[in-house]
Amino acid sequence: MIERIIEASARHRGLVFGTVLLLVVWALVAMRRTPLDAIPDLSDPQVIVFTEWMGRGPDLVEDQVTYPLVRALQSTPRVKVVRGYSMFGMSFVYVVFADGTDIYWARTRVLEQLGRVQQLLPPDVSPILGPDATGVGWIFQYVLEDTSGTLDLAQLRELQDFTIRPALQSVAGVAEVASLGGFQRQYQIVLDPVRLAAYGLTLTDVTRAVRDANSEVGARVLELAGREYVLRGRGYVHELGDLEASVVATGAGGTPIRLRDVARVQFGPEIRRGAADYDARGEATGGIVVMRIGSNALEVIDAVKQEIDRLPLPSGVRLIPTYDRSGLILGSIETLTDTLIQEGVIVALICLLFLFNLRSAVVAIVTIPLAVLLTFIPTYYFGMTLNIMSLAGIAIAVGELEDASTTFVENGSRKLSALQPGEDRQRAILDAVKEVGRPTFYSLLLVTVSFLPILTLAGQAGRLFRPMALTHTFATFAAALLSITLVPALMLVVLRGRFRTEAQNPISRLLTRVYRPFVRLAVRWRVWVVGLALALFAGTVPVALRLGSEFMPPLDEGSLLVMPTTFPGISIEESRQALAHQHRTIMSFPEVESVHGKSGRAETATDPAQLDMIESVVTLRPREEWPTRETPRWYSSFAPDWLAAGLRGIWPDRQARTLEELASDMQAALRMPGYQMAIAPPIRTRIDMLTTGVRTPVGIKVFGEELAEIERISVELEGILRTVPGTRSTFAERQTGREYIDVTPDREAIARYGLTVRDVHDVVEAAVGGMPVSTVISGRSRFSINLRYAADFRADPEALRSILVPVAATEPLAEVTVGGSGAGASPAAAPGRPGMAGGGMSEMGGGATAPTRPMQTSAAGPAGMTESSDLVELSTRYRQPGATVPLGVLADVRVVTGPPMIKDENGTLVGYVYADIDLATRDLGGWVNDAKQVVAENISLPSGYRLAWTGQYEFMAEMQARMAWVLPLVLLLVIVLLRFAMRGWTQTGMVLTSLPFAAIGSVWLLWGQSYNVSTAVWVGLIAVLGTAVETGVLMVEFLDESLARRQRERPDLTVEDVDEAVVEGAASRLRPLVMSVASTVLGLLPLMWEVGPGADVSARIAAPVIGGLGSCFVLTLFVLPAAYAIWRRVQVRRGHLTGLADAEPEAEPRGGR
Repeated sequence: MIERIIEASARHRGLVFGTVLLLVVWALVAMRRTPLDAIPDLSDPQVIVFTEWMGRGPDLVEDQVTYPLVRALQSTPRVKVVRGYSMFGMSFVYVVFADGTDIYWARTRVLEQLGRVQQLLPPDVSPILGPDATGVGWIFQYVLEDTSGTLDLAQLRELQDFTIRPALQSVAGVAEVASLGGFQRQYQIVLDPVRLAAYGLTLTDVTRAVRDANSEVGARVLELAGREYVLRGRGYVHELGDLEASVVATGAGGTPIRLRDVARVQFGPEIRRGAADYDARGEATGGIVVMRIGSNALEVIDAVKQEIDRLPLPSGVRLIPTYDRSGLILGSIETLTDTLIQEGVIVALICLLFLFNLRSAVVAIVTIPLAVLLTFIPTYYFGMTLNIMSLAGIAIAVGELEDASTTFVENGSRKLSALQPGEDRQRAILDAVKEVGRPTFYSLLLVTVSFLPILTLAGQAGRLFRPMALTHTFATFAAALLSITLVPALMLVVLRGRFRTEAQNPISRLLTRVYRPFVRLAVRWRVWVVGLALALFAGTVPVALRLGSEFMPPLDEGSLLVMPTTFPGISIEESRQALAHQHRTIMSFPEVESVHGKSGRAETATDPAQLDMIESVVTLRPREEWPTRETPRWYSSFAPDWLAAGLRGIWPDRQARTLEELASDMQAALRMPGYQMAIAPPIRTRIDMLTTGVRTPVGIKVFGEELAEIERISVELEGILRTVPGTRSTFAERQTGREYIDVTPDREAIARYGLTVRDVHDVVEAAVGGMPVSTVISGRSRFSINLRYAADFRADPEALRSILVPVAATEPLAEVTVGGSGAGASPAAAPGRPGMAGGGMSEMGGGATAPTRPMQTSAAGPAGMTESSDLVELSTRYRQPGATVPLGVLADVRVVTGPPMIKDENGTLVGYVYADIDLATRDLGGWVNDAKQVVAENISLPSGYRLAWTGQYEFMAEMQARMAWVLPLVLLLVIVLLRFAMRGWTQTGMVLTSLPFAAIGSVWLLWGQSYNVSTAVWVGLIAVLGTAVETGVLMVEFLDESLARRQRERPDLTVEDVDEAVVEGAASRLRPLVMSVASTVLGLLPLMWEVGPGADVSARIAAPVIGGLGSCFVLTLFVLPAAYAIWRRVQVRRGHLTGLADAEPEAEPRGGR
């Protein structure tokens, strides 16, 4: 089959060249259309359901919103897990689907479930879907800076919300733009409850007046003198005076009671659950651009930048990018692109050096880039992106691509150099190609099969490394096809002129002269050589067992995410001060270019952070700008200056900090009492947070029934895990400890006044919590109007007890004057009462009371509130002047503690314990094993409680479990394919011995580099094992050929003939083997010392390949010939070595002999 394809390609060279040209054009188009990104999207398919119910505590949100949603969404098809977070005024539900689920199908099914569960939720609660984005969606971040000094934070936030955000959200590929920092302006009506009581007014009277004062209507058209006029009723509020002049009520004599008589109207900030800082300069306003799933990150960022250039920003206002993913993307692509170019140059130089023929080198130089180029066709149609993983797959495949072409060229050059005058040149080239065509093709097929374990990985491991496995597979498959189609046709056209024999090539002559004595010794001392190899392998096993384990190596993203966490209940002002202090410390590091961070959350459903959590994105300077510091070397203490100067070129004694050292030093500098620190790459951390719920490499979930018991277990774990070596910090989420002021009505007391629980709660909610009653429209801007008591009337529990609650009555409104009070009322307002001075921040509430007189229509506020008939009926009861009772008479007001946030998973309450590990000194798997042992010895769980280990460890355990059955299955498949490629089971077994021996060099180099065994290392090991099989197959084939030739020359073989045949066969394989190993090792070496984005992952992939090829090289050149000689000598002594030469004609189709 293979030989017939080679013959057909040689006969129809024009068709082959034309087809390849069309494929090249197709590949160029596909390459231009393939999106670029830094890393593959590792996020699970998930849908976020966000619900806002402002003013409610976490327990109320959990019971009435989150838990019903979680239970309903669990029944959605293909759902793996549903996580619920209940916090102050908000609910987040994360619905994680199985791999391969279409995200828009998932969103549709979630919407169906929301329609069914809506009736179980409170009437004024409406869940919405979060943006169709993932953990890698935060691609661009910016702040606004006013250099003129004329705009305050509220004006900058207005510019962000109503000018910049709408413009950027219109960019294709942008899911949302989340505002961050600053103040949202609000019209605040600060009420004096004493004046309200004096005038006999209630909150509903003021609410009705405000809504009625902010209204416009349309009255169709009016025709006058043949013209049509549109009739409009204008009345929107434009300034504070418009509200102040609003009439709340009238006395008996018709005297209007205006809003300014009972309240102060002012501008103030709306309540905020987060603050931002930039470079420790103070509070900042900015935004986060979140990319839609499946979009091209680089194109989206470029489009966002173009839109920013078109923004009509006021004079003096600048938009400063603080995080730009495009730098990471371009840096990652540049790192791997440079490596591919270097590999191509190295391969070309090696071909020229070893073949001493430019025409021969042209075949390899042309074939390798073509194989790489053709890889982009399936890459594009598989919907993949070009990232550090997909390009790494091509980079580590270059060795196989080079071997596929140079094997043909080298064998062809050898045949042509021995060609006698008058012999057919084309036939000699075809025979040379067919001679190695079958084993080379099967070798490439074996390399492709060896990557099947990676293709079977699931979860994050599969999403991370499947692109690399696919591109590697595409590249080797393309090389295999080109090797039996284009290469023969190209060799027939290119290989002309005089060719040097190996004896005439100085490089080959030198290598052969050095190699022959050593391989002859290896064959002579064959048993010792094989025994020494077995001893080396046995000595490598303990080293391999000492290697640490981790899911994936640290990814250098060119930035860091600093995340300190403190205890719950911290105020926003304290949190903001901690943020500023942290940024001042970070900016003191010379490696830092800028820092932009927040305390609390940004206004996006992808961010459930509370005020007790700070997140700062630290952008680092380019590595070449990092300052160096003195690094003691082995020669520093004794070497004289002249010797030290020379040694510095090899072992520099001044080096910049590594990224791990910088993170460790930064963590030490940022240590603050009450804060636990975690520093990690931004993308990786956000993916982990959305996928597992934890933000550190390892987390422990504590499942149970009671929050107090969950907290007890979590705090105990926090202390125990600190004792595990390698632990940087541990932090247990507190399930209690947040302060609450509970207002519990006394049912007997409220009954005496004819009140209900809801009557009391309405006053508490509206007067203390604040109530948005309408919206001011100012051009494109929107500002809420908030109604609330003055700060002094709600400053502490004692002030809350003095709040006046209207009492039901049936008498109509009477004429009253300021200074009098009705039955049960508090005294009239004192002139010096400071109640009108407070503004403060207000919160949105949903349970407003209705206006005092029935209305059939109502104005809608920002929340779309309407007046129900029961509230209207209730409002008609509050008509007695000054009939009020202090809240302390009607209810118990006390300070208690409760949960700051409630988390559940599939409906079961859960608490999290975070463990940050120093991965520079301790491997992930070893730390978890030690931690499990410590926990098992010290923690006794009550009935109904359990622990679950999560984070990156969860992905690592999943990968190891899958590899446990996939690797044996793949090994079996490799054995079957080897049997087809080889002449017998003995040859197959010899080739298989290359697998453990190739791992020897990989293990020792990993140990020398202090690398842990991660998924990246597994990829490198699989790659080198495939290469080892490939070289082993070709070596055994050459040894068989050499022995067959010797048997044809001397049918009665002796053991000495076997030894000579083995030496000759091994020597004939020396040049192509050296070419293959040299080009692969020299090509991958730049990945070992490369720095920059993605370099850490690439180094872990390259290290086992480089080390494994070294040991594989020695094995193939010395151990395999020695083992082969032992086997064949035994056959000769027993008389079993017969028919090898006779079998050659039968092997002619695959061997070409």
